[in-house]
Amino acid sequence: MIPLNALPLFLLMASATPLWAQAPSPPPAGNTVLASDRAQLATCLREGRTAAPSCIGMIAVACVRATGVDQRAAEAGCARREEAVWRERLLLALRLKGRSLDAGQRNRVVALQVAWESFVAQKCAFYGTTQREGWQLGRQAGCELREVANRAIELEASLPQAPPRQPQAPPRIIR
Repeated sequence: MIPLNALPLFLLMASATPLWAQAPSPPPAGNTVLASDRAQLATCLREGRTAAPSCIGMIAVACVRATGVDQRAAEAGCARREEAVWRERLLLALRLKGRSLDAGQRNRVVALQVAWESFVAQKCAFYGTTQREGWQLGRQAGCELREVANRAIELEASLPQAPPRQPQAPPRIIR
């Protein structure tokens, strides 16, 4: 059985139409990706691949701190907010990865991703149940955020990098 959060990915990647090259799909229902969050994460990630793991949680932590008194209540929503940005990057990386794969390899990537989504859902649900009452939902959402972010970083690192563009010589005027 396909986990609910993996169903859009499965349908996207398994469909017969060439969706790999299209723009990223919107985040799952209930998660809105703010342009400011997307820009903040992109800025952090530009510092280099070694700094990428330190970018995980920066949006969620700032969001929780901005809520004021009841941070525990905001923890899940803030984690989901950042997860939406990472999930957007994850889906884009999967599409880009699929461009270079044949149909059989794409099917294997889909199966791997569906299995990974199921593992994360089970892992984080279990982790959530081990937390104190009142902290469970936020900690489960934080776990899912970390897993999605790490997967996005892993996939982005496996994509071929475009060679740096060389400056062109000034145009020559022949008389």
